[in-house]
Amino acid sequence: MSAAAAGPLLWALDVQGQLQVQGGPTPAGVMSDDIGRLFVAALREHFGEAASAIAEREWRLNQQARRLLRARTVKQAVACAESALSLLQAQSALLQIEFSAVMLGWRFRRVAEGLGLDPTALALERRQAVDEALAPDFRLPPPTDVEALAGRLRTLLGQPPH
Repeated sequence: MSAAAAGPLLWALDVQGQLQVQGGPTPAGVMSDDIGRLFVAALREHFGEAASAIAEREWRLNQQARRLLRARTVKQAVACAESALSLLQAQSALLQIEFSAVMLGWRFRRVAEGLGLDPTALALERRQAVDEALAPDFRLPPPTDVEALAGRLRTLLGQPPH
């Protein structure tokens, strides 16, 4: 975002075969029409697809050819992606708590009881192992299919303890 601090406009220049993002009040040199594509790609790489998609939709960004991009738009889109990422992380953390065997989360209890198990009777080590096995499912992008998570939990609870 350092180029966005250099002035109100951003553009991309071809410098010895490499695109470089420049910023300032007035474009200089022969501009590439790749600034929009470069910014969206950077946003996706830094914040991930889910958070970036929210910022792209909110600020009407796309990968269409454009020669200039307002620095203000860049700053606002980055702030939007940061907020979206925080929200998605919080959503994922909440869902992880709901499925937590150690914390006896309500979704865990529902699945265990549906299998005829008493969730409180499961050994702490077994519940810790279930939480560890599910942990990767809660990394970004956040899980959106609660039923798939419940199915994975059913499978884990149906396996003999190790």
